[in-house]
Amino acid sequence: MKQDLHLPADYAVLSDNEMTYTQGGGVISTLLGLYSTGATIVGTGVLAASYAWGIQQTRDWLKQPGNKEGNIFTVYGRALDALSADMKKSSSNFLRDGVSAVTVCALAPVSLVLILRK
Repeated sequence: MKQDLHLPADYAVLSDNEMTYTQGGGVISTLLGLYSTGATIVGTGVLAASYAWGIQQTRDWLKQPGNKEGNIFTVYGRALDALSADMKKSSSNFLRDGVSAVTVCALAPVSLVLILRK
């Protein structure tokens, strides 16, 4: 079966030079694309590291004597108090703990398995 390409009556073929202008430029768009890719890779690495750090810190906190005593709401409140106290120490702690807490909560089903495994 033969398929023909039907173009509009006012269609004009563009040269390579003209394509540069319609596609946003050559070198600059390539550099921005590379920067965006690099930022995505770095951002993913930071989130993965924050997630792993948050899981490890949670497991370490739960191993301390007395932290698992009480019902789930008591333990949760005690954990939030400890997190808040660490976040108040510095702005870098605040940022690190915030990112870590968000990633651990966002992946809650996986986090629960990783935190409670022996």
